[in-house]
Amino acid sequence: MGRNEKQKGTQIQFTIPGENNEHEGKMKWIVLNECLYIGYIDIWSRYLPDSVFRSPSFRKQGTVPFKINYCFKGRCEVGLNSGTTTFVTGNEIALDYGTSGDGKKAFFYPTAEYEGIEVIIVPSEKLSSEISIFGAEKTADNLIEKLSHRNEPVITVADKRVKRCVEEIKEDIQGDYDTNLLMADIIKLLLLLGDISFDADKRRTYCTPSQVDIAKKALEIIMEDLSIRHTAAELASEFGVSESSLKNYFRAVYGRGYNDMIREIRMKKAAELIISSKKSLGEIAEDVGYQNQSRFSDAFLKYHKVLPMEFKRRNFKEKIK
Repeated sequence: MGRNEKQKGTQIQFTIPGENNEHEGKMKWIVLNECLYIGYIDIWSRYLPDSVFRSPSFRKQGTVPFKINYCFKGRCEVGLNSGTTTFVTGNEIALDYGTSGDGKKAFFYPTAEYEGIEVIIVPSEKLSSEISIFGAEKTADNLIEKLSHRNEPVITVADKRVKRCVEEIKEDIQGDYDTNLLMADIIKLLLLLGDISFDADKRRTYCTPSQVDIAKKALEIIMEDLSIRHTAAELASEFGVSESSLKNYFRAVYGRGYNDMIREIRMKKAAELIISSKKSLGEIAEDVGYQNQSRFSDAFLKYHKVLPMEFKRRNFKEKIK
């Protein structure tokens, strides 16, 4: 983890280690001052340890931070104080003031990818004075006041203006950042969020811990050996729920249907094996659950828009360049 001071801001940038000396993500945080933090998060793993997010720099004893999260792509679990769980997905923004659950041992990204921006604001007189010149302190105070009366975060689809603003934040934080520019970005975002609707999203899905646990364990069984084709009915029976319930849990947690989710996992694994192993296409087909190589080729073409042999040839050319 490296740190360097620049224009009164501290940069904290690091990669997240994974298995076989490979990385499972990267983060870059800018500490603008003791009350304001902004981070870019890019994850390609389903689980990250809680310790990754628990730097003492981001926590002040006895304070409740106001958090803004925007998801560019992927899916992130949000555990609520009520005990239920919901998920933030692509182009959604979440505003939270002490209503998301704490004490988690790990953060869960169901689709094994997540890219987003997080802003952490610690309410204080110092912060109010710094942003008052732009008129943003009233907006921040109003947002916190509204959120303080809720028992869950506000999660909604970002409009075009908010989306454009967070894209600018992403661009600014990834480059040779300027703290004044980032401060202006955050103030602009706060002003835009002043128009956000606090109406309940009736379409949002909430899951109990047991429902999420069943979906996670079912996927673990499937991924343990992709050559075995588990039907939803078989797995549902193993967990003592109906087939339709299991499929509903999958859609709620992973954001897609059971069959679509499994097909994607098989095709991604097949592509990985074609690139990294010396196995024949027939062996790879069997490894990911296809006894018929022709059906495997058809499925691969439908998902990757290229036949397995052509995919192998292209990647071989890339290696020898």
